[in-house]
Amino acid sequence: MAKSLKKPKRRPMSNYSKSVIRWLVFCFPIGLMMMWNDRCRWHKAVKSAVTAVIACVLAAAILPQTLPPERKRGGVETVSLTAAYETQGPVQQIGSGDDYEVYVPVYVPQATLIVQPTPTPVPIYVWCNDGGRYYHNKNCRYVKKTTPRATLQQAISAGYSPCKDCNPPKEEELY
Repeated sequence: MAKSLKKPKRRPMSNYSKSVIRWLVFCFPIGLMMMWNDRCRWHKAVKSAVTAVIACVLAAAILPQTLPPERKRGGVETVSLTAAYETQGPVQQIGSGDDYEVYVPVYVPQATLIVQPTPTPVPIYVWCNDGGRYYHNKNCRYVKKTTPRATLQQAISAGYSPCKDCNPPKEEELY
């Protein structure tokens, strides 16, 4: 009996496999999810290889952007480790018997300026009803849940007056 030399027929690629390939090319995260789904009948080694290739391409695209830029050499250069000083005064010959003084400046750090910021005053909040003429404390009977809150300065500049019932803070307490 003669063996048939025909090659076995390949199964045509399923529509799902074609869509997986399209998604891998155009939107790889969705393509990877579809590829690792149970509907995709690809061998596990093929799936792992495709995932590794995509991971390598992503790493190659992202890593060069995260490296710090190289700095050029230059700037301050150390010339000598000895202190520089200057002699000031009249030139005198050594051995004349006269005493002379040499002025050597001593490093004195500049005065340190300590700045203390002035504390900002804590804002005083009052409640002003829309269309009303008075501002109120939080616990006033005219204040509702929908009454807008404003600072005392805003309420005064908007033309509101203090309520006579709840006795809210006055303009004098602002300063």
